[in-house]
Formats: sequence, structure tokens, C-alpha cells
Amino acid sequence: MADPHIKSEMDWFDYISVILYRLGFVLAAPSVALLPWQSAYPARELCFVAAAMCASSLHIYIKSFRLTLQGACWVGLVCAMLGYPMIGLGGAFITLGGLCFKEYFCFKVPGLPLQPLLLAGLWFALALGALPVAQILAALSALLFFIVSIAKWRMPLHFDIGDKSKYEI
Repeated sequence: MADPHIKSEMDWFDYISVILYRLGFVLAAPSVALLPWQSAYPARELCFVAAAMCASSLHIYIKSFRLTLQGACWVGLVCAMLGYPMIGLGGAFITLGGLCFKEYFCFKVPGLPLQPLLLAGLWFALALGALPVAQILAALSALLFFIVSIAKWRMPLHFDIGDKSKYEI
């Protein structure tokens, strides 16, 4: 989590990781929006990709939070590969929802702290086949992903890195 007043020197890996993290939010918006709809668009798989992009590039100082959010994504991916895609999607939602909650403290986007609850509700609606409810929750969640994506891209890249000396390794 960044300190915007501190500008650490960034190497090529820092630039790539910040861009991947931000692109993960961009990809999450349409992927989540299309989850409850029958389409040729591989929405669930792209939700996994979005979560993995964010999880692989987290810039959170506190190691336990960073590892929890990354672990949820990786366990979810393993579950999906083992034939439990809904459990896997839950892991991706934990990662994406947790990161939206974190981003609320940076951007104060109204509704963003509710993103984990929206994604939990969406997961249950999808699991239970309640498609009208899932469609509403997916639209709200996608809108929040879209808003936070715009907010992230409007700020300089170094804001995501912050003070490198504060990271718990």
C-alpha cells in the first residue's frame, strides 16, 4: 500500500507489477459483469486471470495480508483445476473483494467497502442458480471494478509502490 508522498526508485519489475495489478482490475469488470449470462465469453476463466494478475503483483506492506489475499487466489485456481470451479471462483472473489476493500482507503469510492459482500452474494446466487439476483449483483460489482480501475489509472505508477523499506519480506 503506497505512501503517495514517497517516490521510491522503480525498476522494470516494479513497472510491470503495477501495470499487471491495474490491468487485473480492468479485466475484472467485464468478467464479473458477464458471469451470470450465457455467452461465448469465458467469464469465469477470465475472473481467475484477473485475480491472478492482481495477486501476483500485490503491493501491500503487511506480509500476512499480502499472503492471505495471494493464497486465496492460488488455492482457488488449484480447486478450479481439480474440477471444483465454483470453489475456485470463491477464492478469486476473496482476492478481488479484499483488494477492493483495501483500495477504498486510497480512493474513498462510495460502495467499495461493500465489494466483498457483493461478490459473496454473487457467488451464492451463481451457486444456487438465482440468475436474476446474480445479474444485479454482477452489474453492481462490475461497476465498482470499473470505477476503481479508472481511479487507479489516473494516479502515477509510483503511488502503488510507496516506501520500499516498509515492506515485510
